[in-house]
Amino acid sequence: MSISYRPRLFLLSGMATAPNFMETFGEQLCRRLEAKGFRPEYRLLFPYGDWSRRAAAQMLEIYRDLRLRPQAAARSIGGRRAAEAIRSVCGDGFPVLIGHSGGGVAGVQAAELLRSALSLPGILTVQIGSPKCPVCPAGRERAIYIRGIGTKGGDPIARLGSWGGWVAAGSGLRHRVRYDRFKHAPAYRINLALTGGHPDYFRGHEPFVNSDGRTNLQIVADYTTGWLLERWDSESGA
Repeated sequence: MSISYRPRLFLLSGMATAPNFMETFGEQLCRRLEAKGFRPEYRLLFPYGDWSRRAAAQMLEIYRDLRLRPQAAARSIGGRRAAEAIRSVCGDGFPVLIGHSGGGVAGVQAAELLRSALSLPGILTVQIGSPKCPVCPAGRERAIYIRGIGTKGGDPIARLGSWGGWVAAGSGLRHRVRYDRFKHAPAYRINLALTGGHPDYFRGHEPFVNSDGRTNLQIVADYTTGWLLERWDSESGA
């Protein structure tokens, strides 16, 4: 991969978050990518609004988007908002959409819209602590789902939603259909041992430290960076 490669990282926050909620995470990702010779930039997006907007209104929009079928991104609310913001600033960079919680839903749907509108098949999507939402076939191999397994018994938000769908099996007289709970899931899925719960993926201080002295922030940033590098290396033939 050429060091001139310029990733554009778009960090999509979920419901009613602080304006700087993902800022430190964006800085950490950029530092790791710069150490590998890249020239990354990041931008914070709030597809459903930040904590200054009514939480109930945001919840309803996320719930509506979560129920959309695959390839129905044009009907999304958060996805369309995110795609419009990204189109206006993307330039010659390569967008990576990284969403936490409901922001991960908007990220998946924005990526689908951008593939069509900008002819950018190389968009990567990272969902962190997000509800399960269907990913269109073109995006499955370019998406990863990260779920925290923490001291509070795991992330309850990650239990919401569904990737499932009916698939045909067999032929002729043996033809039948079965339910596949991973039919529309991201191709890459990982559980990370973290400290705390749903709001704590990007904590970089005590008590969010594991037995090896690594914070949640370090663990999530390291894994996200590693996956991005693997995908880019694979696509460049390196």
